[in-house]
Amino acid sequence: MRAIKHDTLKLIRHKGCVKAADLVHHFDYSPATARSYLSYLAKQHLLQRTSAGHTLTERGEERLHFFEVEGCGQPACPRCEKKTGAYAWPTCGYQLDKKKAKIRPAWDTLFFLKDTGVYCPFCQGQIFTAPQARLLGIPEAPP
Repeated sequence: MRAIKHDTLKLIRHKGCVKAADLVHHFDYSPATARSYLSYLAKQHLLQRTSAGHTLTERGEERLHFFEVEGCGQPACPRCEKKTGAYAWPTCGYQLDKKKAKIRPAWDTLFFLKDTGVYCPFCQGQIFTAPQARLLGIPEAPP
């Protein structure tokens, strides 16, 4: 079992309150592992136990905000900055140089709509949404 704190905290924010059964269903953990992981996050003061289940604490919200801005530290996460000074896009493996990253405007065609954000120049996958890119200090592309 490899616990992914980022995804677990996002699930708790989305649902508002979770029990071990929610982690069993969502992440396919065993019941004992789910209870243990919730206890582990509570010991880090990221969760608090209530009568309805576990909810995020203020520190848990701060950690989620950190993940949204800096990335979660997982090798496959596109928000994680590599030591090379580039953002990695896990789908195609392309390394987007941090200095070349720009927020592209929305693009509406007959076949598809691309929202404002930072995109991989190789496969056109979205690396960051516009709000995430602004938090990281990525500039807007010139018109």
